[in-house]
Amino acid sequence: MEDAIATEPSTTTQTVCYRHPGRETAVSCSNCERPICTDCMVYTPVGIKCPECARLPRSALVRLRPDRAARAIAAALGGGLAMGFGILLLQAAVGLFFTLILGYLIGIAMSEIVLWASGRYRGPSTGAIAVGGCVWTYVVPYVLFYGVDIGDIARSAGLAWVVIGAAIACYVAYTRTQ
Repeated sequence: MEDAIATEPSTTTQTVCYRHPGRETAVSCSNCERPICTDCMVYTPVGIKCPECARLPRSALVRLRPDRAARAIAAALGGGLAMGFGILLLQAAVGLFFTLILGYLIGIAMSEIVLWASGRYRGPSTGAIAVGGCVWTYVVPYVLFYGVDIGDIARSAGLAWVVIGAAIACYVAYTRTQ
């Protein structure tokens, strides 16, 4: 007696493009699973999609929301005020040459404050907020401590160190927020 070998006929289903019914394809959209031909394929970062699924919504452009921008500005003002008083304390204890190193550290701190408050948004707007915060950090303590008449500081050689330190802080803060 022979063993009967059962064989099923091979069933191959051929799919056709949903937009071009005359074209066979083995590719489907990664989003909606509809079969698409090579003319309909749209390559995206997350796979091949049909033209309908590949359209980007208008909200795909990321911008800094006004509420987060206001929060970033408030954080830059508060952080700048605190760091400004730190500059006054350290300047009396260490000297003006320390402002070069301090400028670098203030730039890092201000960029982190602004990035945290803006929800980690990076762009020219957060860079401008961070630069404004650094300028605020260097201007406010001198205005508060010395009053409106800062002529003694302006006539001293210390102003050059303060300006250089502020420039370093602004540069570091801007580049770290981009």
